Amino acid sequence: MNVNPVNSIEEMNQINQLNIKTNTDAFQKAIQDAMNSKDKEKLKEACRDLEAVFVNQMLTEMRNTIPKDPLTGDDFATDVFTTMMYDNYAQSIAKNADLGIADAMYNQLSKKI
Repeated sequence: MNVNPVNSIEEMNQINQLNIKTNTDAFQKAIQDAMNSKDKEKLKEACRDLEAVFVNQMLTEMRNTIPKDPLTGDDFATDVFTTMMYDNYAQSIAKNADLGIADAMYNQLSKKI
């Protein structure tokens, strides 16, 4: 098995964009499944997940404005760690903070159930 490591910020950004596309497609499928089964809990969870994707994108863009720390360097392992950490931050923020994005989407979409 041959694994090619990601070597640049541009490649990480391309991977992030692909992840956003994948998450958006998964959201559309989750919404459709919830609408077909008329399950409001599934719909609410899908809305929370999309809010987490939005928060993750916001945190990623904020992180891109911070200069690299010369102590930790600019290596692949640090990028992977911080990406995973920010993913967890986004999930936690979407779950615990009341940003209102998920609620607004849920209120709009639940009218069709």
